[in-house]
Amino acid sequence: MLKKLAGIVAAGVIVCSVPVAAFAANAQGDTNAFHPLKQLLSEKAQAFGISTDGKTNKEIKAELKAAGNERRTEHLQAAAAKLGISTDGKTNEQLKAEIQAAVAAKLQAKAEKLGVSADGKSNKELRAELKAAALTKLQAKAADAGIATDGKTAKEIRAALKAAKDAKKSAALTKKAEKLGISTVGKTTEQIYAEIEAALQAKWAKKAQK
Repeated sequence: MLKKLAGIVAAGVIVCSVPVAAFAANAQGDTNAFHPLKQLLSEKAQAFGISTDGKTNKEIKAELKAAGNERRTEHLQAAAAKLGISTDGKTNEQLKAEIQAAVAAKLQAKAEKLGVSADGKSNKELRAELKAAALTKLQAKAADAGIATDGKTAKEIRAALKAAKDAKKSAALTKKAEKLGISTVGKTTEQIYAEIEAALQAKWAKKAQK
């Protein structure tokens, strides 16, 4: 998430800017000629859902700039909301600065938790070290569970750990069901849980009657 938020801050909406001078002669001469500048602006406008009918290049550029600023504001506000930052009365630059500070603080807190020094490191460097530290931690956890990690990504290791945990829970559930004389063949975990609960309640009710 932090990487995504940082990307939102760093990325602006780029409006194509192509020198007009190269096409000036054609523009004044043949009005039916193909003009690369007009084509580029039209494509960009289409991406923003802006109509170019009857508009000059200058008008299209102005609308693209406004749309770009609006989208950038939306992205910044979305990032701020995720970080719990108030956007009231703040400019994009103020929001950008607060978001960057919040992202850096979160990275430092995560680094401290994983025992990674953040001194003098950029957010990019810190992310790389945190990623490596998190992978090392996952590998150690997997090793304790008897899971091989060679050539596996962090995502794959997490999936393997989850599968092992689920298998362990399933084995414990099956054992409990068998103890109560409940068959687990062809049944879902939810069905087994329901039958175990019903069996236990019946058992307790029987004891209460004695």
